[in-house]
Amino acid sequence: MTDETGHLETGRRVAAMIYGAMMGSVLLYAVAVEVVNLSQAPFSGFAGTALDPMVRYALWGVALVQVMLILVVRRTLLAKSPGPAPGASIAKLITVAIVTAGLAEIPAILGLVLFMVSGLRADFYALLTLSLALLATWFPRLESWREWAAEPPARG
Repeated sequence: MTDETGHLETGRRVAAMIYGAMMGSVLLYAVAVEVVNLSQAPFSGFAGTALDPMVRYALWGVALVQVMLILVVRRTLLAKSPGPAPGASIAKLITVAIVTAGLAEIPAILGLVLFMVSGLRADFYALLTLSLALLATWFPRLESWREWAAEPPARG
């Protein structure tokens, strides 16, 4: 195993641990929803008034835009410049993994907002599922990191 491969594996392990912690925080939102739902039963939101449907649609729209935003941000951040140092490449991959996890977490946060404001538990779980799917889709995988590291840099 070369030194660069060892650094790549270490970097991927660090990114996976951070990613896993962020995935765990998303799952904790479900615990919070159930605690509030059980302690405030029947829970219809803290707002006290009906939620305007346009707010709900807007939050869903933002959640769905995250898929495209992740694709664009990843493509932009993963663009190779000529001659990056090996350590810089690993740092870039870790940064991309953390940014991706943060963007993938947004739908669950929006679902939590919908639940807290209006008690929309089904919306929360649907958006939580979207977040978990996004997190699973772009979980840092060593093989994809190796492929990216092996690609030649873009020429000018």
